[in-house]
Amino acid sequence: MNEPENTRWHNLIALSAPTFTGDDAPPYGFVTSTMARLREETRQVELAERIGMRALFASLALLFITAMVTLGLQYHDRSDLEPGLRGIVQVENVQLS
Repeated sequence: MNEPENTRWHNLIALSAPTFTGDDAPPYGFVTSTMARLREETRQVELAERIGMRALFASLALLFITAMVTLGLQYHDRSDLEPGLRGIVQVENVQLS
């Protein structure tokens, strides 16, 4: 190669060198690592919110099921308003005073 073409190639390589430096070279490394950290934090927050919403809906469903079972057992026998009174009526010769 002749001298002007050689100089042109050296200048071209010198101009493109910052493109091929790693993430540790400022300012690209700082900006890239900051953006990566921000993206990771955002992803973790979204994941925590999604897990939190699932846990909230699961606990509300469990509360609803528990309430329905409780009400179902409470109103199982609606004719028996006073369960203790039926036991007293069945027993003969009970002194009330």
